[in-house]
Amino acid sequence: MMKVRTTKVKNLMKTKIIKFLSFLMLFGCAQVTSLNLQKHQFGKLPTKIVWIQVAGLSEEHLALLKYSYPGADSKTAFENSLCIGKAWEYDLYNIRPAASSGFMSQMTGQRNIKNTCEDYAQKPIWSYVIAKGYKAGVFEGESSKEESILKSQECESPEFLQGLRVWRMDRKPPANAKFFHVEENTEFKANEVYYDRSCLSGDCFSSISANVEKTFESFSRNANNYLYIVRNFKYDSFLRAKKTVKAKEELIQINKTIAYFQELAQKRGDFLLLVTSSAARHAEFPRKGKEWSEYEKKGSGFVAEKSDLMSSVFVNGARAENFCGIYEQAEIMPRIFSGAKQQGLELTIINPFKD
Repeated sequence: MMKVRTTKVKNLMKTKIIKFLSFLMLFGCAQVTSLNLQKHQFGKLPTKIVWIQVAGLSEEHLALLKYSYPGADSKTAFENSLCIGKAWEYDLYNIRPAASSGFMSQMTGQRNIKNTCEDYAQKPIWSYVIAKGYKAGVFEGESSKEESILKSQECESPEFLQGLRVWRMDRKPPANAKFFHVEENTEFKANEVYYDRSCLSGDCFSSISANVEKTFESFSRNANNYLYIVRNFKYDSFLRAKKTVKAKEELIQINKTIAYFQELAQKRGDFLLLVTSSAARHAEFPRKGKEWSEYEKKGSGFVAEKSDLMSSVFVNGARAENFCGIYEQAEIMPRIFSGAKQQGLELTIINPFKD
């Protein structure tokens, strides 16, 4: 009788041990803490969002920076991304839409972009987040009127920019323009557009990286939740004009800006840094060292004409795991807020900003 009872106790203990080990294994699997060999917390909702849009950029263009570095082990800021994805360029009307149309698709989560005034009837990302108490602003480098989100004003769609702060580098600002400058402390208010004072002489003397850092520091001060978007079309304009040296200089500024925000993303678990491209240009680089040397001096030997069918996505911080893989560019905006959130040991899909 005693032997039977002892056997039952041993079997019960074995069962409990197996269940406990199974729980530890399940718990361990649910607590993955790294992504791309870097420390990362999964399922964290971003409350501080910086989105950088660079027209024409492809990941192969990083060679413009990489091959100029003194050592092969040196990394660009792009390479320090937690996750890199690829987004299909097409929408309902074009296989290769213009960069401005692509960015509109990304910011609205819609595929029916026509590059007309009808586009401004769409609901952009800042409309969702402002309604949730986020502060929102968009910084635009030099670009055409067709590329700027301010085109919505000409289309008589004032609701598109509702609640937004806009900064713009423009050589011909309107007569009643309000201004900012890197050496001035300015309080930026919602529903206002501010123009870079350094552009008044015909050339913009302040770099985009300096302007972005200055306006962002003022904009984000004392803000718990925010969305700050940077739009760059200048890099693509240099590529189209075959001004390779100028394109490289602009890419250096963009890389510097990304590095600045990556430092912030490392300090905060709720910070998301998203870098996207549109109308990414296919690049043809020199094949040999001697040819590359000539390119470095004169910019010759580099061709970036037709756009690719896919564009690049680089991500750091909260919800970075949502952007690994291949998806449509219209999916980028929903991926910021949708994803796996751990509740006990159950994984559910949530989207707090969905209507």
